[in-house]
Amino acid sequence: MMKKKITAFAVAFLFVFSHVHSQTPYTEYWNNGAVATKGFLSDNKTRTGQWQWFYDNGKMQIKGEYDKNGRKTGQWIYYYENDSIQKVEIASGNGIMKAFYPNGQLHYSCIVSDGKKQGPYKEFFPDGKIKFESSYKNDSLDGKATWWYESGRKDMEGFLKNGKRDSLWTYYYKSNGEKGSEGRYSNDKETGHWIYFYETGEKWREGEYLEGKRTGLWKTYYENGKLHHKGSYVNGEEEGVWESWFENGNIISRGSFSNGEMNGRWELFYEDGTKKTEVSYKNGMKDGTEILYDEKGDMFQKANYNNGILNGRWEKYLSGILIEQGMYSQGRKEGKWTFFSQNGSKQREQNFRDGRPDGKWIEYYSADKPSGEGEYKNGLRTGVWKNYDKEGNVISRTVFDNGKKVKEEIKKRND
Repeated sequence: MMKKKITAFAVAFLFVFSHVHSQTPYTEYWNNGAVATKGFLSDNKTRTGQWQWFYDNGKMQIKGEYDKNGRKTGQWIYYYENDSIQKVEIASGNGIMKAFYPNGQLHYSCIVSDGKKQGPYKEFFPDGKIKFESSYKNDSLDGKATWWYESGRKDMEGFLKNGKRDSLWTYYYKSNGEKGSEGRYSNDKETGHWIYFYETGEKWREGEYLEGKRTGLWKTYYENGKLHHKGSYVNGEEEGVWESWFENGNIISRGSFSNGEMNGRWELFYEDGTKKTEVSYKNGMKDGTEILYDEKGDMFQKANYNNGILNGRWEKYLSGILIEQGMYSQGRKEGKWTFFSQNGSKQREQNFRDGRPDGKWIEYYSADKPSGEGEYKNGLRTGVWKNYDKEGNVISRTVFDNGKKVKEEIKKRND
């Protein structure tokens, strides 16, 4: 939406309600020249009389009246861009303030005394059902407060003090009305012990807050009541050893946090208790050696990390047998990579640079018998590529230029 840019004043003397007082017409404009606001200012520069606000397309947005003390009074009408209208009845200093939905249904009502909201306050949905109930004290919500869903079930309830949450609060699930969480506030911040629940009513999580931040031991549970996670917070961040378990009681993971980030050695396990992963972290990033195990407990991958990036030797195993090895540099394959069959014999050698094939490529029948060889440059085949039979004889020659085949020779066998 365009910003208001220009303000215009003119001096006029108007007679209103038989009282003579000076009023200065006041107008603001949108950047496109359309009127944004117009009304009157009193001698002390407070709003008085009829005021109007407009959208930048010229349509009315708000209109209403201020009394001689600069307070809203009478009927205020709000025009929304979706063409709906809301009317608000405002008492001048004392009385009842009411707002209505476009369908005429009461939206909310409250008592106004000396220009401030006081006493009981209720808010309703467009169909007339109660939405919110509390009390005002000197223009701030104060005391017991309750919200409802349109279904009629409670949404939340608690106490307000000077408009801020205070004391005990309870939150409810929209789906079935069951308690979702419960705890206390102080000056609008969570404090003390809080409990969270599943929709079934079973306890899900519990722990302590201090000035709105988690502190001390926190626990999370499965719906059957068995412990799922456990760990501590300091100033709202995870700290120290954290552990989690499967429903059968076997450990899922175990490791440490520092200032909310994973640090040091971490271990993960399969549901039957077999180790799944060993890895080290530094400032929340993998750092050092990571070992992965299959469900039988055999190592199938070994890698090294530096600040969360693969760096250094990398190995892959199948049933405990090495089938692939090479090096990473800053997350990219680098140098010679070797691939092996499950019986341990060499299958292929390949060179990489910056993560792309570059340099010599050899594939083997066995450790000393190549089946084919060639070269890559910047990830593309280049030069002469040869294929051999098991006796070492060349059976084909193919020439590549920048990845494209330009010539091929296939030698016929003499039977």
